[in-house]
Amino acid sequence: MASRNIVGGYPEGPGSEEAHRRTAQQGALARVRTAPAQRQPTAVPPSTFATLLAFRNTAAGPRLRLQIAGLAALIAVAVLAGLLRTRDVHIFADGNVTTVTSRSASDEVIVAQAGIDVQPGDRIEAAADGSLVVRRATEAALTVDGRTFAVRTQAATIAELLIDAGVTLKPEDSVYLNRVFVSPDAPLTVPPPATEGAAAQEQDITPVLVHVRRAMPFTVIENGQALALRSSRETLSTALRDVGVRLGPGDAVQPPLDTELSAGLQVHVEHATQVIVTLPEAKIALYTLSDDVGAALAASGISLPAGYRLNPPAETRIEAGLAIHVIGVSEEQVLDTERIAHRTLYQPDASLGYGERRVVAGQDGVQYRRYNVIYEDGGLVSRVLEEEWYDPEPADTIVYYSSAKPPTSLAIPIDIPDGLSVARTLNVYATWYSPASTGRSPADPAYGITATGVPVVRGIVAVDPSVIPLGTRLYVPGYGYAVAGDTGGGIRGNVIDLGYPDGVSVDWISHWVDIYILE
Repeated sequence: MASRNIVGGYPEGPGSEEAHRRTAQQGALARVRTAPAQRQPTAVPPSTFATLLAFRNTAAGPRLRLQIAGLAALIAVAVLAGLLRTRDVHIFADGNVTTVTSRSASDEVIVAQAGIDVQPGDRIEAAADGSLVVRRATEAALTVDGRTFAVRTQAATIAELLIDAGVTLKPEDSVYLNRVFVSPDAPLTVPPPATEGAAAQEQDITPVLVHVRRAMPFTVIENGQALALRSSRETLSTALRDVGVRLGPGDAVQPPLDTELSAGLQVHVEHATQVIVTLPEAKIALYTLSDDVGAALAASGISLPAGYRLNPPAETRIEAGLAIHVIGVSEEQVLDTERIAHRTLYQPDASLGYGERRVVAGQDGVQYRRYNVIYEDGGLVSRVLEEEWYDPEPADTIVYYSSAKPPTSLAIPIDIPDGLSVARTLNVYATWYSPASTGRSPADPAYGITATGVPVVRGIVAVDPSVIPLGTRLYVPGYGYAVAGDTGGGIRGNVIDLGYPDGVSVDWISHWVDIYILE
């Protein structure tokens, strides 16, 4: 074994110089990593200094990048804080005003910070002044095609709700709002009942119930003739009225008129025949389903005199307009009475303010005529007028209306026929009637006389006076000029009945129409 000399603690021999250099570098690196800052650095060879410099550059890189990233984050936070300054926002919801202070740019977040619950269908609107308005959706129950849906909607009208719900209306379909027959263009709101005081605060809001009734087919067998019809009205009575099947006194209808209309319903209508029965003391319009004169009188319950004969005979077949005379053999005093209807006259009064009127009520009169009538062998021998008088005397009703022009604030820019001076428009459901359709007998003194005392003619319209005051002048597209001159038990709300005299061809079909209220 060769001997080795140890110089300065390092072994000598082949390769000892290189080993010495590596050992010195490793020792210097260890001292750099662990030496305290106040200690003087130990001199190292040039190769060792290069190694330390490379290490220092490599170790300082991540720390510098972290410091730069932190500084950038602080700058971003400062800039964001400057942009998102706090602001006061007023929120209008449910009749209240809530103010919150927020840095958020989101309307939904600001409303939530105010503690306001926003339900599906509600809408948040930003005003020009920066305030927010929570528009609550209308809660409604929609019944259509046998199903009921709960909906929350911003729709303003029933038509808009149906469009949102994907429901298509056909011409014969009907719409009901809280069980009231309305136009599809009616507002989707039901005002709550008026209640004052604390009770009003505790009162529940009237629910909004919308029901679409689909038109359904039914058959009317009218005097043996079958008619295939369609209607969406609730009862047989309203359905027959809508499709133009008019019922008069004495008519027979099966099933009853209050029957609920259903698909495939078969309705039998037999129209009574009108005959005029002349008795010694009166003349009666008799509506009968009987086949002959004798059966008609027997079924009518008319009290016949002890001695009489019929002209024409009892076996005569019934025909429309047949005159039946019950002839007695006697001398008697006959008192005829005739109702003299008072007229309603309209006169302008410049002293009345716009929209005002003054009524001087008149009255109907009754004219009495007493005759001495002698019958011999069933034939009239003489009829002599003995006395004539009025009790009471007839007097006309005078309606004074304002001739003043409407204020300019009431002017409504609408498209109207040339020559009309329109105060406003009104959407109504227009039907029609005639004296024969009212159910009164032609022998009735009030037959064909309206509530204002004028005869039923074209141009007289029956109205609900709480909606259209009597005496109001109208223009109905497709019908013409008219005056609100009559009322009726079935005329309620936005419904009018257009007058026609007996014996004319009616050219009107019941439907919704915009009418013009004239000045």
